[in-house]
Amino acid sequence: MEAQVEKFQQLLESAQKILITSHISPDPDAIASVLLLGKTLKLNFTNNKVEMVLEERPARPLDFLESYQEIQFRPLLEATKGLEADLFIILDAPSLERCSRNESNLLKDFLKQARTSTAIIDHHEVHGKDNSDIYINNHRPATTQEVYELLFEKLNLKKPAGYARTTLLGIISDTSRHKFDNPLHRKTYSIVSDLLDDGASIEELETKMDRYDTLQLSVLNNLISHIKDSGNGYTYSYIDDEFANDWLKNHKSVGSFKMGFEDFTNSFLKNFENNLWGFAVYKEMVGGDDTYGVSLRAATGVKDVSKIAYKLGGGGHKPAAGAKFKASSVQEAIEKVEKAINEV
Repeated sequence: MEAQVEKFQQLLESAQKILITSHISPDPDAIASVLLLGKTLKLNFTNNKVEMVLEERPARPLDFLESYQEIQFRPLLEATKGLEADLFIILDAPSLERCSRNESNLLKDFLKQARTSTAIIDHHEVHGKDNSDIYINNHRPATTQEVYELLFEKLNLKKPAGYARTTLLGIISDTSRHKFDNPLHRKTYSIVSDLLDDGASIEELETKMDRYDTLQLSVLNNLISHIKDSGNGYTYSYIDDEFANDWLKNHKSVGSFKMGFEDFTNSFLKNFENNLWGFAVYKEMVGGDDTYGVSLRAATGVKDVSKIAYKLGGGGHKPAAGAKFKASSVQEAIEKVEKAINEV
């Protein structure tokens, strides 16, 4: 760990321009880790130009976070070429494929030709990791915690305004408010206690996050109407193509679609009948008519669903993972997921 810290510090000190990014369909941990790293570097390395860039906006409204407005939401390749960064940092993802929906190969080629240094800070299972100058993954429950420990406990950097709320949001969102087993719980709870002492509030953050609208509940209803016991120890459900196509045709909120789907996967997939794991399939709202997504959830120790997701081109954690892949219909998408399950 100390060698990693020293290497990361050397990369920071030798860089004049730094670009920080995370995965497509960013969740709160992705946003929080980007903000925490970006604002801390801006405060402590005042001679460096630091840009935070994501290709897509989060489904949930996170603009209440300090300096959220400084994140640029635009094509990553375009931003990288414009900045001509010396250091390119990926957070909460193992590869460029997870950060750019359509231009990851072009981005990889550009970074190689420009001889840009790269760093990856992640906390997921190690599947499909890109080569990089440094890779930091201590399997913390959230990437935001990885970043917090690196910046403030190892590098002893000054903390930016709003750091406590931002860090707390990243941790509670990826742990589902500490619902998942965490072998490092004492460390996590110690950090959370410090954040609460500094004025952050779990209740305030969850009140801002957990807002529901009619569209979101209609997605939840569609998934509940299709929920099934596979007969093979797992649950599955799906959003039917007619519902998804109508959503697209009428330009309904992509955010509400994603939030409704997320609420279902977190609440029902590992809690239906006697099953302790499962998956749900949906048609992607972006990425083309033949793109589908799957989310998998499992009780801790029951099933390593990250292996299934990786088989489909995705990844994640052992109890929570996902992937995006091509299919001609939702039924074919379900069949592809079941094939991956049988092959793992």
